[in-house]
Amino acid sequence: MLLALGCRDETPGPSLPPAQTYVLELEVPDGVRSGRGRAEWVRDLVAQGVAETRWLRVEGEGEHLEAALSYREHELEPGLPVLWVRIAVEPDAELREALAGVGEELEAHVELERRDRTVELERDLPFAVKRALAILDAKITTARGDVADLQALLADEDPEVILVALGGIQRRSERSLGDAVYGLLEHDDERVALRAVECLGVIGGPEHAPGLLRGARLADRAHANRLYEALANLGGEDARGFLEFAARNEEDPELASLAEQALTRLDAKEPHAASGEGTEAVVVTRGHRQ
Repeated sequence: MLLALGCRDETPGPSLPPAQTYVLELEVPDGVRSGRGRAEWVRDLVAQGVAETRWLRVEGEGEHLEAALSYREHELEPGLPVLWVRIAVEPDAELREALAGVGEELEAHVELERRDRTVELERDLPFAVKRALAILDAKITTARGDVADLQALLADEDPEVILVALGGIQRRSERSLGDAVYGLLEHDDERVALRAVECLGVIGGPEHAPGLLRGARLADRAHANRLYEALANLGGEDARGFLEFAARNEEDPELASLAEQALTRLDAKEPHAASGEGTEAVVVTRGHRQ
């Protein structure tokens, strides 16, 4: 079964012509015609989800794009059911090029797991489809939206949408959003907080280094690695002082080596005479000798 959806451009993006419209020919799996699903119900779910997106519509004329929606229930482990939903769209050449510029493909996967370890299709599929469409919408926004659109994504309730936004902001080097990304360093979702460190290292400036240091979690190797890389990119005396201190005092040989490498990159960008002690901020971090 095919559901006709429209993708309409209301605000021209940087890579595509204005007033471009797409009609998605969405293939729904045969399973919805029998058993627990119904074709009309799925059509309504998609229409409801699309109504809350920026770039997608349920009507419109234009070039057709093939898309597919599929879902299934499976168990991550015995007694832990999960609802898996996938929506994939085959973009035309222009949209594909725009998405490639931000490192994205027009595809979204959602896995829905509930604390009570139950899956009820009638209850859970609407939510999962809505999330998948929101992720697709966010990906289009990273390719076509303006700075205000990207900043709005950073305030989304869904961490997956925020992660898409951070990737697009980093690839587009939207330096005007440095402060907005800085505000995500203490996000409740660890993936978002970690990605914000990486993104800030690309779009931020020396003024963001003190905040990164205050939130440093050096016991977490992944966080420390991204922190050192970000500081090398941000530059400035706060970043330099910390990296010099870490290279001298880090007890973990691998982390000490990472700090030395980051300091070398910073020296290449900002030649600097050998300094004495680091800044006062660095001596309060865990995992270092003092």
